[in-house]
Amino acid sequence: MLATSAIRSALVVAPHADDEALGSGGLMAKLTKAHVSVTVIFVVVDGFHHYGMDRVTTLDERRKEIEDAASILSFEREIIYEGKDLIEKLDTIPRRNLVDIFESKLNYYQPDLLLLPHGSDFDQDHVAVFRAAFAATRPIPQQLGKYFPRKVLTYESPKLTWSEHPFHPMMYWDITKEIDLKLQAVSAYKTQLRSRPHVRSLENIRNLAQLRGSDVGLDFAEAYSVLRWVE
Repeated sequence: MLATSAIRSALVVAPHADDEALGSGGLMAKLTKAHVSVTVIFVVVDGFHHYGMDRVTTLDERRKEIEDAASILSFEREIIYEGKDLIEKLDTIPRRNLVDIFESKLNYYQPDLLLLPHGSDFDQDHVAVFRAAFAATRPIPQQLGKYFPRKVLTYESPKLTWSEHPFHPMMYWDITKEIDLKLQAVSAYKTQLRSRPHVRSLENIRNLAQLRGSDVGLDFAEAYSVLRWVE
C-alpha cells in the first residue's frame, strides 16, 4: 500500500458524471481527508434517456448530482462539454481535439496523480476519453514546455469484467475507512442508480469494493491499473 503523503494534487478524468465516484470515490475521499487538492474533469454532462428510467434525465438534474457528490467527496470540478448532446458520442469528436484539451488541462493543473478511466470498455465514450488522455500523457521531457505527469493510474468501472480485455488490478488502495463516503457519493447520482442485479446497484458496488479488499486481505479496497509511476 502506498501513502498519500507524497501527493499534493490529483486530477480525475471522468467521461460521465458518476464514473469518478464509482471508480475512485474511496481514493478521492482518502486524498481529500489528507488535505490533497482533488479536481474532477467531467468530459460530457447532459440530459439523456438511460435504460431503466421511463423519462429523460435533465441537464439540471445532472448538475445537481455533481454538486452533491462534490460536497460529499470535497472535490473541485469542471465540465468540458455541457449541454452539447454528446453523451455516447465522444467517439465522433476528432481524437486530436480531445488530446489538445487534455494536454491543456494537464499543463494547467499539473497534478501529482492522474486518474483515468480504464481503456478496455464497451462504452465508446470511455474508450475515446482514455485514448486521448493516454496520448496527452506521453513522456515528453518537461523542460520542453509540456507537463509530465509522473503518476498515472486507470480506475476500475463495475462493468469491466465483461470486456474483451478484462481489468487486471496492479495497485490497491485501502478504502475501509472511506467505503461509506464512496457509497454516499455514488448515491448522490440518483438518476444513475439501479436495483440489483444491475452493476450500478449500491449492493453490487459495495460487493466489488469488498471483493477487491479480499484480494489483498482488507475489508474494502479500490483496484487500479498502473500506466506510469515515477518516483
